Amino acid sequence: MIKKNNIKNGLLIFNKPKSITSNNTLKKIKNILKNKKIGYIGSLDPISSGILLIAFGKTNKLFNKIIKKKKTYKITIKLGEKTNTYDAYGYITKKYFINDKKKIIKKNINKIIKKYKGKILHNIPTYSSCKYKGKPLYKYAIKGINIKKKKYIYIYKIKINKIKKKIVKLTIVCSKGTYIRSIINDIGKKLKYGAYILNLKRIKIGKFKIKKSYNFNDIKKKKNNNIIIPHKKIIKLLYNNNLKNI
Repeated sequence: MIKKNNIKNGLLIFNKPKSITSNNTLKKIKNILKNKKIGYIGSLDPISSGILLIAFGKTNKLFNKIIKKKKTYKITIKLGEKTNTYDAYGYITKKYFINDKKKIIKKNINKIIKKYKGKILHNIPTYSSCKYKGKPLYKYAIKGINIKKKKYIYIYKIKINKIKKKIVKLTIVCSKGTYIRSIINDIGKKLKYGAYILNLKRIKIGKFKIKKSYNFNDIKKKKNNNIIIPHKKIIKLLYNNNLKNI
């Protein structure tokens, strides 16, 4: 096991598993590493897996610089239904009959996603941790109070990877503050098919890639700091941009 306070500064590219919150992920890593001076950069919903950046010590001060980097997601969605949370963890609120063939569905989706490129005014899901009057929106939603909030975000890329029956796989590259669930719900509305997320995986943040990430077992097995990108290297990457992709 890694000794207490052995890791002082740097960044860990962690591969968060599905069905665990970002906060609980951080607590577990703190417990494994016996290090309290860590935090995560860019949260993920429980249904989401993939890159969760874990900052150690003074690297936490780079939060604002890192959080602005582009994020890349692989998403699997289901057409024909919508849920209250816009993902598979919610309950189905409506079902739709889809009579269109694959080519028609693909054509319709492509027509709609063209409108989701560039700067857009984004609907924030009512079941989210975004706050209104100091309280997360989901706490209002649980009580049946739906607070509508919007914000501007930027979509750099959105494309269809695969369609099989009612299952569609997409790639989205976007700015910080983007709720993928909300985009998928909006697309479902415009299609008049309904849609919600089955799986979502964040595979890249800036130059940090999923193939260079570690999981809980990796952290437990490592007995040195090789899993941590040194603080000085992060500084060079962010400000000089002269390093190869990590």
